[in-house]
Amino acid sequence: MPAKIIDGKKIADKILLEIKQEVAKLKNRPGLAVVLIGNNPASNLYLRLKEKACQKVGVDFHSYFIDDDCSEKQILNVIDFLNKDPEIDGILIQLPLPQEYNTEKIIKKIKPEKDIDGFHPQSQVISPNVLGIIELLKATDEDLKDKKITILSNSKKFAQPFKKLLPLSQVSYLSSQNSNLKSQTKKADILIVAIGKPKFIKSTMIKKDAILIDVGINKVNDKVVGDIDPACDKKASWRSPVPGGVGPMTVTMLLKNLVKIIK
Repeated sequence: MPAKIIDGKKIADKILLEIKQEVAKLKNRPGLAVVLIGNNPASNLYLRLKEKACQKVGVDFHSYFIDDDCSEKQILNVIDFLNKDPEIDGILIQLPLPQEYNTEKIIKKIKPEKDIDGFHPQSQVISPNVLGIIELLKATDEDLKDKKITILSNSKKFAQPFKKLLPLSQVSYLSSQNSNLKSQTKKADILIVAIGKPKFIKSTMIKKDAILIDVGINKVNDKVVGDIDPACDKKASWRSPVPGGVGPMTVTMLLKNLVKIIK
């Protein structure tokens, strides 16, 4: 049996409808500001998805495009302005930033009560990316108890929030630089991959009947592909596709976080 596809778009649309109903009950129309620095194609794609989702649920969307030759001080001034703007309820810095900027310093400039991405040390919410992944896992209706979960990511920031939501005894973290990577990934009942390498995970690297969650977004010849080779479907039990998997779920949970901090 080929792997079943976890339809993130279908799940996201259902949750967006619930968010729309919640937004309609709020006293004031919420405002979300997204700051995009540089011209990363994947970041541009995500920005458009966020704007579209905001339109669906009745949230005012404000985008701030900043050239990558802008000084760090100017970026901090923009965030300071948004922190003080009463019409902005949530602020999001589109990651990754160009290498010359101090990502941690810029994120810490956001007021914790306006951080809807869950990256600020004092944030009141959990990363929407991680929340979306948990929802995708729930949608399989598989018993996740006692399953070995492996997170393959080169970013510690990405892996950290899972500690709050999953039993630590079940979770292990890997970098793509790990030695014996193949032997490690083959032990995973659930493999979550976020390394930004197109079709990196092959069927020889996974366990039979594994659940695969693909967080990667890579452009190859004008086509968006994930970090997991779809040929893994012959061996896996479930796989989240790219596009249409983690992406729409992340955007949806971001708006859920926005409503949560307003309430």
